[in-house]
Amino acid sequence: MSRHRRGEDPAAERSAAPVPQSPPEAEDGPAARSGLGAVLHEEEFSVADAIGGRRGIIESVLPTLLFVVIFVATGAVALAAGAAVAAVVVMLVVRLVQRQSPSTVIGGLLGVALGAILAVRSGEGSDFYWPGILTNAVSLAVLLLSLALRRPLVGVLVALLDPRVKDWREHEDGRRVYTRATLLFVGLYAAKLAVQLPLLLTGHVAALGAAKIAMGLPAFAVLAYLVWLMHRGLLTRRGLR
Repeated sequence: MSRHRRGEDPAAERSAAPVPQSPPEAEDGPAARSGLGAVLHEEEFSVADAIGGRRGIIESVLPTLLFVVIFVATGAVALAAGAAVAAVVVMLVVRLVQRQSPSTVIGGLLGVALGAILAVRSGEGSDFYWPGILTNAVSLAVLLLSLALRRPLVGVLVALLDPRVKDWREHEDGRRVYTRATLLFVGLYAAKLAVQLPLLLTGHVAALGAAKIAMGLPAFAVLAYLVWLMHRGLLTRRGLR
């Protein structure tokens, strides 16, 4: 089906590594992480810490939101794409001025810039989605590969973040817990592809924008909470709390 250039709601998903990543860090330093690194050591789960607080939300949502609003209002792909890229550049400069880690913003800049180039070259606003779709596919493949190699990726990451479970592969309980945790993220990335790719290919870009929002930070926060619960349960059973 052909893709319309006006009246749709194209959005771009930020570039992310092919692992269960978190939104940008709220502050620098080992005690000021966001995502799993911020909550694994805590006795109470914090949604704000898991998603990077207000800054994490802004840095994750603003470029896509600008693109959608400007494109729907004007139909100008180049203007909408330029605004999205400019927003990420501003956020990158702010982090550099504040001497905070720019790594996650740089990743976002690459994804937004690539989406902008694709959209401007084709004249189709919906092409702005492709980097996010491809990122989801790569993420799913890496997670599945880690399971096939019997080194579930969530377990590898959690062991780096919390040395108390660095020997998790030596215990059946640890292997079971982190295999299940990895499967949660497999399910998330598979669901993203199953929902978003058909919407993109059939031109239902407004619905795709809504799906991306719902399956972004909210879904990550839910999975982070579940992994936190599973991790705490393992620590309790092993007497490490």
